[in-house]
Amino acid sequence: MSRDIYPSLSGATASWRHIEVIAHNIANVSTTGFKSQKVGYEQIQRSAMPLGNSYVRLAPGGPDLSDGSIIQDGVDTHLALQGKGFFVVDGGNGREVLMRGGDLLINPEGQLVTRSGQVVQGEAGPFEIPEGERPVIDLDGTVRTDRGNELGKLRIVQAKQVESLGTDRYRALGETEVATEYSVHQGALESSNVNPMLDMVQLMEAAHHFEIYHKAMLTSDELDKTMYSAARG
Repeated sequence: MSRDIYPSLSGATASWRHIEVIAHNIANVSTTGFKSQKVGYEQIQRSAMPLGNSYVRLAPGGPDLSDGSIIQDGVDTHLALQGKGFFVVDGGNGREVLMRGGDLLINPEGQLVTRSGQVVQGEAGPFEIPEGERPVIDLDGTVRTDRGNELGKLRIVQAKQVESLGTDRYRALGETEVATEYSVHQGALESSNVNPMLDMVQLMEAAHHFEIYHKAMLTSDELDKTMYSAARG
């Protein structure tokens, strides 16, 4: 096998991975708080030799943290976060999980929780909303009840770099810090920031790149067969 097939193989692999990322974005176009994943390509030059020493791979891009639009629905426990920041929930075993989606509930203990039961954190820990009272949440994240009882403030943090844990959940890569440039909108949800038209165009481009690399691999294989046949006489 000629070494010139490897650059094409690396390009096809990177293009296929790009297709998977775009397909994941499009599949989550209706997921509350979902952030579109970004990727790029980078060339790796192993040596100055012209063939078989240059490769392509996907460069880490991370999520696009721009705001999604606000969808008003009037549900007291639904929160739309705008600006720089994440809600913090208890991920278990002392882990903190960052979350953008605010589709929340009140559990039997009176705590704000996610649909999967993870407890939303305030600056001083979880909130306990008294039975028979409803939460009122200000733009700065201050939580009180409709009877005037102030319960604390939502813990909103930001991080220089985050890693996606799937849908609207993230893990901070490094330390977090208290966010300052944000607003919390009660009775609303933040939509996904996926642009389906843009992603469809990128999907077609990535598929076209994959086809080109695939044809280059087939051509390399055919040349190998021709050379092998000629060598045998």
